Amino acid sequence: MDVPFVSSGALSRAHYALVKNVESAPSPSIADSYIFKEVESIRSRLRHPHISIKETKECLIILLYCSMSISSHALPTPSFDFALPQAVNLAEAGKKIHEKQIGYLFCAELMSPTHELRLMLVNTLRKDLESSSTSLICLALDNLITSPSEDVVPAVQSRVYDLLSSQSSHVRRRAMLACSALSHHEPDLLRRIGATVLKRLADPHPVVVGAALTAALLIFKIHEPARPDIREAVNNLLQQLWPNKHEQSVRCILLQVLQILRTVGLHPPSLELLLQIIRTTSQSLDHPVMFAAFLLLSDTDIQDLRSAIKSESLSPVANIRHLLTSRSVNDQHIFLSCLSCLNPEVWAGTNADIPAVLDEWEVGRVMELLDSSDIGIRRKTLGILNSADANIVNSYYSQSLQTLPNDLNLSGLSEYTTRLLEVAEIQSDGDGELYARQLVDLFARMEARSPRYAQFVVENAVEMVLLHMRNAATSFQIGCATTLVTSLTNPETFLGQTMMVIMPALATEYSGKLAVPPPDVLRGLSSRLHLCSLAVQDACLLAMLRISAECEQVPSEVLIRIRDLGDQSRRHIRKRCEEFTSLAAQKAVLAMIIQSSQSSSLPDFVDALRNYQLSASKSKPTHDRLRDASSPSSSHASLPGNKLRYTAYEAPQPTPRLRNRASSGGSSHSGSRASSQLSGNMTGKAMEELSRTVTAGDLALAAAAEEFELSSRASEKHTPASLVDAGEHHRVISAEGLAQNPAPDLIAFNDSPFISDPYADNPNVVEPMWNSFKESSGARGWCDASVEEVIKRLDSMEDTLEIIPVEETPFIGELKVLVNGGDAARGVGVLRLRVSEDGSCLWRMRGDAGLQIRVKRLLSGLE
Repeated sequence: MDVPFVSSGALSRAHYALVKNVESAPSPSIADSYIFKEVESIRSRLRHPHISIKETKECLIILLYCSMSISSHALPTPSFDFALPQAVNLAEAGKKIHEKQIGYLFCAELMSPTHELRLMLVNTLRKDLESSSTSLICLALDNLITSPSEDVVPAVQSRVYDLLSSQSSHVRRRAMLACSALSHHEPDLLRRIGATVLKRLADPHPVVVGAALTAALLIFKIHEPARPDIREAVNNLLQQLWPNKHEQSVRCILLQVLQILRTVGLHPPSLELLLQIIRTTSQSLDHPVMFAAFLLLSDTDIQDLRSAIKSESLSPVANIRHLLTSRSVNDQHIFLSCLSCLNPEVWAGTNADIPAVLDEWEVGRVMELLDSSDIGIRRKTLGILNSADANIVNSYYSQSLQTLPNDLNLSGLSEYTTRLLEVAEIQSDGDGELYARQLVDLFARMEARSPRYAQFVVENAVEMVLLHMRNAATSFQIGCATTLVTSLTNPETFLGQTMMVIMPALATEYSGKLAVPPPDVLRGLSSRLHLCSLAVQDACLLAMLRISAECEQVPSEVLIRIRDLGDQSRRHIRKRCEEFTSLAAQKAVLAMIIQSSQSSSLPDFVDALRNYQLSASKSKPTHDRLRDASSPSSSHASLPGNKLRYTAYEAPQPTPRLRNRASSGGSSHSGSRASSQLSGNMTGKAMEELSRTVTAGDLALAAAAEEFELSSRASEKHTPASLVDAGEHHRVISAEGLAQNPAPDLIAFNDSPFISDPYADNPNVVEPMWNSFKESSGARGWCDASVEEVIKRLDSMEDTLEIIPVEETPFIGELKVLVNGGDAARGVGVLRLRVSEDGSCLWRMRGDAGLQIRVKRLLSGLE
């Protein structure tokens, strides 16, 4: 806000500072914090027993600003109730009009209709209404208009009646509007003043006439005996206003009269005047009044309209034909809007007594609007042509399907499909079953043009169909959904990917309301799963889970198909299949999820399912979640063994003396995937094998392993010092390292207990190594694969991996992986993995640029 204080209109420096801080805040939350602080400050100021009227007014104005500027729901309206006593007092005790106005305004905006302080305001209102000051009377009437209540009616109704005859036009207008507002609580108020309202329709001041028209329309709706008089008075008013049409105030009342006549009814003698209004306003380009007149014609009897046209010798369409040739989209829209108000008999030549108004080239111009880029113009054109001659629309539809190109991309196909669906909506004309059959036929014929189209999911078409269904009548919805789901259960009906998104969505939304048995729906969906893409399979499985709640028992063939699909699919779909199998058998849980859904739609069901899974996950003990997510002892033990393992020799068996000897050089560890903790979790059979007596052959193999260990250390002299100082970890020997040492290549190194850990003396290598790289050299991302899959793929890079469990420092809760390429060209780095609730993981890495590129490409390939 660049306006200086002197030009801002702020009440004080504090008011100016608040507005400036809020307007220039970098985020809505920061702006809200300024408002919260100011509200608390004003709360303290209003508690002062000797606060002045001027200060009270300033505080209330600032609170009004706060209530309108707050961007969150953290400060609801009742939070300002602490200021209502001061507002009521200001409305009563204010010495100046603007002071009382602030008190009234605050109460009208922030006092609830049932608030107990509203009774205290009644006496103030009555006192001001009986004042001799016109300003005070108008102020009180404004409060009655904006904030009417049932409690105030007995106290003010007699005075308001008197004010209907006030000498001030401002008071008469407000008194009429106050009666209209209070009539929502006491309808008899208007019934008693019917004669006064008719009198005010002839008031010399247009503002009073406008208020009287509002009251007359309410009386017409609630008091049937007064209808003839009101209809006559409003029609006469149209005759009186038109000669003075050039006055702006009269034009506003003329618009209001034309609108009210659609309810009260236009007298046939007034039709000729209405046609004159159309002719004059079309020439003066007064489109609002012209369109209001056309709308009134749409409610007129066709015989009366034909007689009036013959009398005037000019069709109303002839007055607007110049708009058809305009290049302005607004002019085209006005032309179509006006034309849609008329019965085709009076302009299309469908009646032999009335010739066609538009020439052939003008009809061609209307047909061109079917290809307009504006969806509103296309829809209006379709509606007009369909009402004039349905064969025109049918021919256009058939020709569009026949000329559909077979080489469109997804964007082009989406645009083409959208336009064809617009035609289908017009042709169905509220018939849900017909609309459903047209949908199936439309996509079948489109996909017959090119099999490639069947593999596309046309999202615009899905959204268009679902929105059309949602806005339609209930009978249309049930008829359309039933017909579509029935075709889903017919194995002879081929359905492309787009229809396989629409049908499960409708089957979910209208589940339990259709005549199709839910088990048949499950059979139909499950039989088509193998033909669907992954995204469509996901939607179908979720829909099937919802539909299974309507089944007493899921058919066995459905369960078999789901199980087979899970066995053949990757992690996400496999998880969906397991989810279906599990929850479909838990009817109580599934019913609870459905009940918590905000609506019956598929997206809301998915949200409810996700919320249930999150709450179930949070309710699990922390150690269980860590173990399920990324515990090395669980995740790594399930990984496959090293591909270079040979079975020609048994693994060397340890003795206590050899274990002590190994410990003297460093702590022993397991290899490629097994954690150092796995030795403590071995089965009894493995422990028995470890307790065997070591033979001479075992010792020879162990010696060979130690020789390899020494050679490995020699090759690591060029490794960074931070990596050499690594702590207890899980070491993976690369295939490249094994190839360089052919002598012991028959030994299962990752199972040997004799390989000492060169990094066991310093367990704090991860954090120094992480910090040794600049933050700018880091990379991060989200990987949809599990931690096990990530480690498996990392191992395929043939680098040395050092894995530190999630429960060990540093970075507790994250799996740490030290990656050593073995030379400067391949680089070194640290990878941190944090597991999500759904099994995917967030990864962060710092290290050499070349290694980062390789790891990032590998992890991106898992998504």
